[in-house]
Amino acid sequence: MFNVARSPTARYESLNGLGASFVADPLATSVYDNEVDPWSGVATPELVEPSSGVSTILGNAQIPPLYAQAWNTVDALGSGSVSINSLQRVISTANIPATSTEQIVNLVTSKSKVNKSEFYVALALVALSQQGKDVTIENVVSLAKDNQLPIPELDTSALNTIAASTVKSTFPPPRPGPVYNNEPDPWTAGSRGAWDTTRAGHATASILNSGLPPQWWKGLEQINVTLYGQQGPFFNRYMVYSVHSFSRGAAVHRRYSEFAFLWDVLVRRYPFRILPQLPPKRIGPDESFIEQRRKGLIRFLNFVVNHPVIKDDGVLAVFLSEPDFEAWKRRTPISYDEESTAKRVDRMDEMSIPSNLEEKLATTRQRIGMLIEQWTRICVITERVVKRREAAASDIARTTLSLNALTEGSGASDVWGLPTSQLAIGVRLGVENVSGHLNTLADTIEQRSRVAINNNVEALKMQRDLYVAVRDLFSRHDKYAPDNADRLRKRVETQSQKLENVKAAQANGWEAEAEKLTSSIEKDRAAIVACLARRVFIRSCLWHEFRVVYHNREHALLSLAIQTWAAQERDFNEGTLRIWNAMVDSVQNMPYE
Repeated sequence: MFNVARSPTARYESLNGLGASFVADPLATSVYDNEVDPWSGVATPELVEPSSGVSTILGNAQIPPLYAQAWNTVDALGSGSVSINSLQRVISTANIPATSTEQIVNLVTSKSKVNKSEFYVALALVALSQQGKDVTIENVVSLAKDNQLPIPELDTSALNTIAASTVKSTFPPPRPGPVYNNEPDPWTAGSRGAWDTTRAGHATASILNSGLPPQWWKGLEQINVTLYGQQGPFFNRYMVYSVHSFSRGAAVHRRYSEFAFLWDVLVRRYPFRILPQLPPKRIGPDESFIEQRRKGLIRFLNFVVNHPVIKDDGVLAVFLSEPDFEAWKRRTPISYDEESTAKRVDRMDEMSIPSNLEEKLATTRQRIGMLIEQWTRICVITERVVKRREAAASDIARTTLSLNALTEGSGASDVWGLPTSQLAIGVRLGVENVSGHLNTLADTIEQRSRVAINNNVEALKMQRDLYVAVRDLFSRHDKYAPDNADRLRKRVETQSQKLENVKAAQANGWEAEAEKLTSSIEKDRAAIVACLARRVFIRSCLWHEFRVVYHNREHALLSLAIQTWAAQERDFNEGTLRIWNAMVDSVQNMPYE
């Protein structure tokens, strides 16, 4: 179903028309092409840096394994770009002159980050420097055409140290996730009747009593998504993602269409639950778009695996653990029926639904547009602030390159021929101290920026995604909640009157006609009962979603995000203050004469 062409306005439609999803098909062309963040409501073109011409000079040359090893050292997330400071740390393991290091960095990019191709070109230039050849782009182009990219000599032990520090500053320590029970999908053939039984480890007799335990935010499961790389033939390349759950075993590889399939299944099964959107897809995405989409996939998965109801879905469990998801789909019958067909609300739960639920929902509906607008603005501005800090780290790193080149070129004597000038020696040592402290400062700012962009800003975007998901829930409710109960009642009344007339007239063959009408009336009455039960279930779903999911996530996770941000910013600023104090102490004895 995902291999056919789709228009930008296409919608998923279920077979029976009732369980269809409302949100636009994520496989359609993106309407966010000009945005850094696919969800941003305000264009921020200043954050999008133009690609460098260096990116294309390697052509189809075979990449030496050491190049890929060095790249993986500094790109732990598989994001497709790394900072200038990360590039400088890798080059420093080659022990080439500081002037050559500065020259190489300036040749490959003038931006605050480098992509994989630019990084590889830099390593080729490092090898040329080590071989005593001219460090020029032209030489790299010539070698790439001959498929003879030079291999630099790098300190592998130093690379391992860099890799360890990168992972430590990128990934937070994993939180213990909930115990995962490998249970069958309640919607697949042969297991539909097992929903309301007590399962191992927890009871599910009542959907309304599935509230969150105390301090539930400490037990949230974490899913990480990284870029595995492009696969497929040359004219039909597609990105593959590595999906890793800290509590469900080894990582699995998924392409975007498989994420879209999972989303479609969930939105059809749970049309009256809060479900976040998938990030969009577009033709010819750039690195920035792919990185934002990767983060959007992380937010989507982390939302559904921590939803008190959706987390137990069988297809979701298989998506996170099955090595070959496509093969599993081919051999497994999958039902798209909404959850109301397999669940019922008992009398006690029904009585607990407030009588003014519709009023509460109407109040939330009125506020949701404003909340989306404000949180979109907060996310855009905050990301812009972090990007500026990231650029500052890059500029400081470039400053250290220039200072290192400056002091490297200074001899023991100054330009006036004084071989033992204490003034020249003291000033040079002072500048070397400044360079060292600035390098530490650049590292500190870069690590803080990495954590802020991958954790703090993402926490704010999860808040925005929550309100967008609520808006979509209201839309799905308006579209799919209406039923045929009223029409069926009128038909039952009409057929009942007709049945009485047939019995009163008792014309030839009236028994057969009466039996036919009686059967139709019983069938309609059963359908009316099902519709009324579905109405109760929908109200119960909405009450649960807003009382448990929306209320808790809106407040508890925001408190956690703000507290975490404040503590990390405090520690960061205390760290930068220590660096500046150490710099002040180290330059106090710089001579004047």
